[in-house]
Amino acid sequence: MTKEEYLEMKKQARVWFTVNILISLIAITGGSLVIISQSRHIPFLLMSLGAITLMNRVLITPAFNAKKEAEEQHPEWKDLSTKGTKIPVEDFQKGFLISVAALLIVIVGFFMFYRPLPKADPTVSNLTPKDVQILQELEEDIESNTPSNSNSLDIDKAKDLAEEAQRENWLKREE
Repeated sequence: MTKEEYLEMKKQARVWFTVNILISLIAITGGSLVIISQSRHIPFLLMSLGAITLMNRVLITPAFNAKKEAEEQHPEWKDLSTKGTKIPVEDFQKGFLISVAALLIVIVGFFMFYRPLPKADPTVSNLTPKDVQILQELEEDIESNTPSNSNSLDIDKAKDLAEEAQRENWLKREE
């Protein structure tokens, strides 16, 4: 590995690590919102971990391992500055696509699983003590007007209705 290739790897490791940290912070913020809203947070966290792991495995780990291997062979290269070094276009495009994919996974996952807390019902929260008392009185009135479960009263009412129907000829019979 040449000195220029080493500097490119060192810069790649720094850049992709920084991008990974930014995406991780976005995922942590989204995860906090999902947890606070009492939404399904486990699937979101799994999606975020998958996106960050993708970036680690494809971008950061290869660049970091190549950099570390070159530093073992040439320890004096550790102190070299990466200022002015550019990442090769192919590596930059690959890293950019994977970073955008990871960011999209985090954002899409957030919108899939985030459900805001329902707003408080204004009709319930604006009740005064007088309103509560009126509601309790109405409830008591309703309970006191319910028919009894006594079968004998129902049979007596049915007989009375039948007698009245016969007297007033409600039921017409064909004779």
